[in-house]
Amino acid sequence: MKCLAVIAIVVCPVAVGAQTNLAKLNLEQGRSVFRSNCAFCHGLTGTGGRGPNLAASRFATGGADTAFKNIVRNGVPGTTMPAFDTMEADELEDLTVYIHELGAAGVKNEPVAGDPKLGRQVYQRNGCGTCHRTGEEGSIFGPDLSRVGVGRPTAYIRESILDPSKDIPEEYQGVTVVTRDGKRISGIRINEDTFTVQLRDQQQRFRMFDKNQLKEVIHETKSLMPAYMALSKEDLTNLVAYLDTLRGSR
Repeated sequence: MKCLAVIAIVVCPVAVGAQTNLAKLNLEQGRSVFRSNCAFCHGLTGTGGRGPNLAASRFATGGADTAFKNIVRNGVPGTTMPAFDTMEADELEDLTVYIHELGAAGVKNEPVAGDPKLGRQVYQRNGCGTCHRTGEEGSIFGPDLSRVGVGRPTAYIRESILDPSKDIPEEYQGVTVVTRDGKRISGIRINEDTFTVQLRDQQQRFRMFDKNQLKEVIHETKSLMPAYMALSKEDLTNLVAYLDTLRGSR
């Protein structure tokens, strides 16, 4: 019996150590899966970018694993979130473990300073609603901002105001067509093939052009949104604070 006890004492720490090493391996593999597939939109630390903040989401708590896996597998229709339907089951499991780790690390959005009421005035004064929609107001020419506060981290919102060309979503790529008489018409590229190009202009008109009838088609490398570098520090802070309050009805 004493021998068995000694063996148990020796074996148990080995088993615990093996489990610890396996957990570390799963975490590292999950980090690798995240950086290869998710970091481009959600940021290297999971705090968001083009995609929402995962580190502070319900998925990071471990209470919505099934929902998280379904989203990864199937994507989210109507958004830029694609379906990763070829991801292996063990990769998805490791990815889920890594998302839990992000939540456990306490990675959150930075505190938002500023006055949202004054920020709304900055928003209106600069005509942001002529391109963006908030709730039932505004235009659909640019991205809908109705839930930008819950979907984007503060740093990303601020950067998008000061340098919108740094990250242009594919569905908002700009195009300019030049007619044979030199007229330039710009808008969001909706579709393009060998013979035609379709765009939506700022007046929300869908326009199609025959390339044979054009002098030039220019694929814009800069955002159609201007950079608001001239905003005062106070106005910028207040505007970011206002945008952070836009969290939709869900």
